[in-house]
Amino acid sequence: IITCIECILIGTIIMGVKAAKHIPKFDKDCIIILGCQIRKDGTLTKLLQGRVDRAIEFGKMQKEKTGKDIIFVPSGGKGNDEVISEAQAMKNYLINQGIKEENILAEDKSKNTYENIKFSNNIINNKIKNAKIAFSTTNYHVFRAGNIASSQNISIEGIGAKTKSYFWINAFIREFIATLFAEKKKHILIICCIIAVSILMIAFQYLANII
Repeated sequence: IITCIECILIGTIIMGVKAAKHIPKFDKDCIIILGCQIRKDGTLTKLLQGRVDRAIEFGKMQKEKTGKDIIFVPSGGKGNDEVISEAQAMKNYLINQGIKEENILAEDKSKNTYENIKFSNNIINNKIKNAKIAFSTTNYHVFRAGNIASSQNISIEGIGAKTKSYFWINAFIREFIATLFAEKKKHILIICCIIAVSILMIAFQYLANII
């Protein structure tokens, strides 16, 4: 069981690092910005600002490479301790950074990553048919967010904003636990199978010694 968990951890680390360094293709119609906690005054925390800045950077790279503009989709509802929605806070920041309001589609109802992606995808599909979508989040969160999108059969590529190395380690451990929990039924089944096989092996060995 320990070996199984170690293999899952190693695989998650490899895929997490690969996802964090991934740059989506420059053919996107929209980029979703996954929300997180904002400050008490309605401004962005450094973590959330990094996600928005990374989305802006990708939009500029795509424009330079292909000439294609991108629509920004800031996603995040209003928490009980927040003065405005995370989407509105990000929209305000985007406008201050020179992004035109007509190039912003805010999604302000979601409460978690699953809803961020689901609700934003619905808004995009109502606006653009067969849209090609990217999402921007913090580097340690790209892999799990991509898995959440895949679980909804949504084709999407992620890009990660950098964060402090000391914070990345703690955050990655939290993401690993969340990833395990997301597929807990599968992991419980695997562990039960390992235990069952081990019991059978012990039983056969015991019977062989008796005979």
